[in-house]
Amino acid sequence: MRGERYEGTALDQIVARVSNDAGGLCDPKLRRNVLLIQLRLLSNAFEAGDAAAMDVRLPNVTDAAKQLIACSPSESIGWLALYWAETRTLGFGPKAISYLTQSYAFAPHEMWVQLFRAPLALRAYGFLPEKLKQQTLDDFVDIVDARQLTTAVVIYQAASSSTQAVLLGRMCSQPEEVRLVFRRYAGDRGLTISHPCFPVPSGQRA
Repeated sequence: MRGERYEGTALDQIVARVSNDAGGLCDPKLRRNVLLIQLRLLSNAFEAGDAAAMDVRLPNVTDAAKQLIACSPSESIGWLALYWAETRTLGFGPKAISYLTQSYAFAPHEMWVQLFRAPLALRAYGFLPEKLKQQTLDDFVDIVDARQLTTAVVIYQAASSSTQAVLLGRMCSQPEEVRLVFRRYAGDRGLTISHPCFPVPSGQRA
């Protein structure tokens, strides 16, 4: 949940132990922990470009998400995990939209879920229904409001150029110092911000 990194073998050992502890019981906390570990293992596989590991990890995420939802249907992270697995295996479609809709319905403003959800949802921003578009933008604004600006810049960088313009527009009401810090962090990642709400500070080149 905090985004900390662990070695894959250790995570496999942890998830095996936690799964055994959960057994056939409906324990939302344990089921959530299993899913979070499986999500991290899947993320590690994607980051490493390990296609074989992805093929193994994706079904594990789907199974863990379904077990969590069967135990506690209001778990937003479970629906989000199904959305991610669906888009990775079968692509973006009505089922993926339904999973994402459920995730927002149960946790519209839960920060730790939003930190997972915003980058996934914003990648599909142009294909989303209007209500989901607004909810994805709300995720981004909440992250900025929480002053998670380094994360906000990473999310911004991963979005399409047209979506980036929309995200910058939603930051127009932010205090000037917040926009300046966002611009600086973006510059540190080699990004150039060009938007009316982000004027170039005096003495600097555009």
